Amino acid sequence: MVTDVFEERIVMTEAYVPSTWRRLFAYSMDQLVVLPFYLPFAGIFLRLFFTDDEVVVNLTQLLVLYLIPAVFEVVFLVLMQATPGKWLMGLKVVPATNYSEKLHWSQCLLRPLAGRLSFFFSVAIYAVAFFRYDRTHLCDWIAETRVVQGTPRPKKAQIRWILGTLVVLLYVYEGMVSARMILKSIDWQERQADLREVFDLQDYVDVSFE
Repeated sequence: MVTDVFEERIVMTEAYVPSTWRRLFAYSMDQLVVLPFYLPFAGIFLRLFFTDDEVVVNLTQLLVLYLIPAVFEVVFLVLMQATPGKWLMGLKVVPATNYSEKLHWSQCLLRPLAGRLSFFFSVAIYAVAFFRYDRTHLCDWIAETRVVQGTPRPKKAQIRWILGTLVVLLYVYEGMVSARMILKSIDWQERQADLREVFDLQDYVDVSFE
């Protein structure tokens, strides 16, 4: 019954290229909604933010933390073809070849997993959408999906060659440097990682690109 309510809310008679601002707002909302998924690791994060102690986790825990955003997206794509943020902003994820069909389970899985490539390439995997009139990006190409909205844009989407190129090059470099530093911080022999060291390295990379 809950699924039926969600589906009724996001049914669209027409599909249009989504507003970039809508997608940014939807992403921001999702960052808040995903927080309860991290509750099983609340103790780890409390130690990380409120103490100076080492916060050691095994590689299984680290992998689960890494995959939480993907699990979050898979759950909601299966339930309602949209994350909560997209749903609230009137956006929907649909098959690229037929907007009226529901997503196949493989598309609900592939799209979020493709998003985990951001570990290596940061937001560059999404910024490539600036080179497309339909605003699809790497995750859409892999899963054969696209995001649509039910109302027309104020103006036609434009290809942003300069902005897109700058953002893609910047974040590909940042992503590769960040990934290399994080992987080096992992103790592969002990099969564990100190989250404090990982987060400190990430902060260093972020600051260096401001």
